Amino acid sequence: AKEKKPKIIFNVLKEERYKAKKLARKEGLVSMASIPMMVKDKIIGVLNVYTNKPYKFTKAEISLLSTIANQAAVAIEKTELIVRTKIIQEELDTRKKTERAKGILMEERNINESKAFSLIRKSSMDKRISMKEIAEAIILSYEIRKIK
Repeated sequence: AKEKKPKIIFNVLKEERYKAKKLARKEGLVSMASIPMMVKDKIIGVLNVYTNKPYKFTKAEISLLSTIANQAAVAIEKTELIVRTKIIQEELDTRKKTERAKGILMEERNINESKAFSLIRKSSMDKRISMKEIAEAIILSYEIRKIK
């Protein structure tokens, strides 16, 4: 897969470079097609297909497996991007709430930004809850006090 091309092994038990011979014997694996999973000319994984008897994979089968591997690679890449986006959104939300909570503490306690942040961080560690939850509690408490 390092060459970005499928690697076909007719019999893994006779291939010097194949390292998992013990497992192959146990599972009855013989022939293998190792297909790189590509996205934009970058390998993100490998799809390995095995048979239980010696088998010569055809060009059409290798082409089909390559198509499947690449479609799976795109799906994996898309999922990773979605997850990263959600993490970034969550971090941004935490920062926004922490900034707002710091502002409230600075105003109400007449302290500087560093001291306000330290109070939030210390409360988070002492209570073993996230800084976001501490910030949300500060904001909620502030909003409740503003209700008349």
